[in-house]
Amino acid sequence: MSQTSVAINRIPIIRLWSLLLVPVQGELTDSHAEQLRHEVLSEIHAAGSDGLVLDVTGLWLMDSHLCAVLTRLAQAAALMGTRTVVCGMSADVALTIQSMGLELRGVRTALTLEEALQAFGVRGPIADDLEEDDDEVDAGADAAS
Repeated sequence: MSQTSVAINRIPIIRLWSLLLVPVQGELTDSHAEQLRHEVLSEIHAAGSDGLVLDVTGLWLMDSHLCAVLTRLAQAAALMGTRTVVCGMSADVALTIQSMGLELRGVRTALTLEEALQAFGVRGPIADDLEEDDDEVDAGADAAS
């Protein structure tokens, strides 16, 4: 495999405070899945991450091998003290996993990335705070007029 194809197909591992966010997209080949597992576990070790979010919103399909890879990744991360949440699973992928009798053992799931981040205590701005910020901007605009 050439360096160009490795660079193009590399899945980003994003540090977000004490979490790692991994957006998995497209079709994940067996070799890319194994590369992903190795890189994520290395990053968990290097960063001492408390949590791992695997965002599968962009996955086109999840077969038994990929399901097993994600399960093994979550189990290995747990052995390193890192909890895993898989988020963004489409209805089609969920039905495929269920109809094949597969399980993501030991893996917590969330419908959206926001819910996955909330599972780790990350909260977005509270609606009241946003309204206060809007009021301050409006007051500043009125004073400038």
